[in-house]
Amino acid sequence: MGDHDRGERKHNFCAIPAKPKCGDCPGSKDYIEVCKPDNWFGHTFKRLVKARSGAFTFDKQYEAHHLVCVAPVTGEVVSKKEIEGVIAQTKWCINNDKNMIAMPLWGHSVMWYCEITAAGGDFKEDQVAPPFKNIPQHDWDHNCKEGYTWEVTEACKKLAKKVEEAGHDIKGDDLKAALDQLAGKFRNILLNVRGTRVGGTHAAWAKGADDPESDWCQPFSMASTVKLTRKGFPMRNFDTKTAQWIQRIANAIKATPA
Repeated sequence: MGDHDRGERKHNFCAIPAKPKCGDCPGSKDYIEVCKPDNWFGHTFKRLVKARSGAFTFDKQYEAHHLVCVAPVTGEVVSKKEIEGVIAQTKWCINNDKNMIAMPLWGHSVMWYCEITAAGGDFKEDQVAPPFKNIPQHDWDHNCKEGYTWEVTEACKKLAKKVEEAGHDIKGDDLKAALDQLAGKFRNILLNVRGTRVGGTHAAWAKGADDPESDWCQPFSMASTVKLTRKGFPMRNFDTKTAQWIQRIANAIKATPA
């Protein structure tokens, strides 16, 4: 197993988002490859990275999202000494396909609905729904106060407490099943509850165009309706958030060799 910045591993319980995958991982793909979308892999936006060795650009394909996130699993489950015995019995990898989902970033939506060149951007007229419709944006309320990560953290705390209270009555397979069930629960929340608010992301975009002060932003957020960050709709003169995205993409296009 290589050195990685995030996560923790104990025995066969792995909470490390490893790329490349760990040498003894039973899966055939790493966490990014395992959730590669079939129908929107080709829709990208240019990202400009300013590194010490120099600036470079790359085409951002999608974001690989752990439904039961790395930090909550590490901090609230695998590191808990009270349940070490069950952890030692559990064969589970955080990068398994049940726990992974491809998600768009706000830049993907901006690039879909706006025509962007090195000079800037403008709306596309009568654009059809994107292939990633009804999937919230990975960079919208993932880590806001009491946002998505907070919810997963609270769920992991409850799970660890149940395991501790069950004592010898719970085994490694039970914990694995509980984690898989938790991943399924959050997948359903994102795709069938939050991403479909206001009729889904495409309908919400159209609603925002007609009524910029409406609740159009709801399906784009990963957070619950009462905790989401509300934004004004990006008008043709664009709000700050969208203007920043357009400028980033435009700058990346400028920096890309012809």
